[in-house]
Amino acid sequence: MEYKWYEELTDSDDITQGDILLNCPVAILDPYAKLSEGAEIKTEIKYVDGIIVTQACDIANKKTDNIVICSLITKAEAERQFELAGKKPKDIKNSIKNIVKGQVVSKHIINNYISNTYNQDYYIIDFNSIYTIPMQLAKEIAKQNSPRLRLCPPYREHLSQSFARFFMRVGLPINIQIYSND
Repeated sequence: MEYKWYEELTDSDDITQGDILLNCPVAILDPYAKLSEGAEIKTEIKYVDGIIVTQACDIANKKTDNIVICSLITKAEAERQFELAGKKPKDIKNSIKNIVKGQVVSKHIINNYISNTYNQDYYIIDFNSIYTIPMQLAKEIAKQNSPRLRLCPPYREHLSQSFARFFMRVGLPINIQIYSND
């Protein structure tokens, strides 16, 4: 049985988990700001491409005012970044393969998509780059992104599971040693 990866949406401000939103304005706070009561904190607006990771049921039932997105880049852009970091072609290919296998806990990859109106490379999602945007702004971005892509089940749930695995990690200070040579 074949499952389609994406649904194409046109002229819609309907949003849900798995929606790809391009060119989202996000606030970046000055990491070196001095905190004191009444102090102003310098904020920069950055534009990122992202995918909604807020649970679909929370959006549908209006249980949130803000939408959580993780940034994403194309596979080609990821390969370019690896190259700029000095990785060799073989190492770049292995890095991408490790993301595909789910061995890089902070990253997730979703399929490419080609249709008569859309031509999209694979996307690599970065769970280290998480942003929130107001629900109304997300809806406006969605409408402006027409046509746009929505990740379909079960791939949407697979993304959610990968995101949860990233957050649920617990590092212990000392592992249990049952045998003396462990």
